[in-house]
Amino acid sequence: METKQFHFQLAPTTSGAMVRQLFAKYELDAANAGIAYTLDMQFIEGEDMLLTVDTDRIEQVYANILYNAIKFTPKGGNIGVHAEIAGEPSELIIRVTDSGVGISEEDLPHIFERFYKASKSRSTTGGSGLGLAIAKEIVQYHGGQIWAESRLGQGCSISFSLPVHRI
Repeated sequence: METKQFHFQLAPTTSGAMVRQLFAKYELDAANAGIAYTLDMQFIEGEDMLLTVDTDRIEQVYANILYNAIKFTPKGGNIGVHAEIAGEPSELIIRVTDSGVGISEEDLPHIFERFYKASKSRSTTGGSGLGLAIAKEIVQYHGGQIWAESRLGQGCSISFSLPVHRI
């Protein structure tokens, strides 16, 4: 993004449609990994909000978070996706929570830095250390935030927010 090679094509979409589309696109990936994958949307159609986003870039953020969750969750584990409208001004918050290996306290503050790879418990499967850094830049470009909560051995929850507006 720093070299301006990223191009954004912003377009309006509704929060519910986007969340359902993101979730549905990765159901087979979770099933093939032997992981339960559930969606909990804390808003109904009447509460749908409008976002102006590059849906391909937001999908890139979601895919990175979800593939990390799949990679670090053992077969038979769980990944839950929670979406809600909260705050003032209103934001769509999407949280992906897994029952995987978790991230240590020492590593947690650094996981959104470029080329950072967490401790050995999470680094056995490769990766460039760029995925979450790129996700952070995309979310920030859209006026949102991204954060993580985790304890080693107790899974991980990565959330991101995007500004929304009433329809």
